[in-house]
Amino acid sequence: MFRGGAEATVDEKGRVKIPSKFRTPLLEHFGPKVYVTSFWVPSVRVYPISEWEKIEKVMSASGRSNDPRVRKFLWMTTIFGDEQEIDGQGRILIPQRLRKHARMDGEVIVCGYPTNELEIWNEKLFYERFGEQAMSDEDQTYISDLIKEGLNGLYPHPGNDKGGL
Repeated sequence: MFRGGAEATVDEKGRVKIPSKFRTPLLEHFGPKVYVTSFWVPSVRVYPISEWEKIEKVMSASGRSNDPRVRKFLWMTTIFGDEQEIDGQGRILIPQRLRKHARMDGEVIVCGYPTNELEIWNEKLFYERFGEQAMSDEDQTYISDLIKEGLNGLYPHPGNDKGGL
């Protein structure tokens, strides 16, 4: 659903305006309600509420609620999480605890993923973390092989399966 990256700014009240390239499809396909959280290094994840509810259902139905990794995920996404609504100016509030954790102030980078989620990074932290070469040679080889396998028909393509959408 989302693709690419864009710059934005967190204002003094902790609000970030979702860039229009993401805001338009978000509102058109999912509506204004989102779940704002974090579960990985200092970044913010923004999910359309319907997509977050799918994750909750998976966690609930998995039968793995006592697994320490699942507990940690649930703890992280709960302590930093909050349901928000995109306001009339296209902004969402990043809760105080999450702003502190992810160092959300000033300039940020918003990354859109085809998994129907956005990830927001403090711009300085993003470049410190990923630097000049975000992917190792091993990472690049793995991804290249994965793409080749998919293009050669080893993975089903949307619409090519018998149940097709």
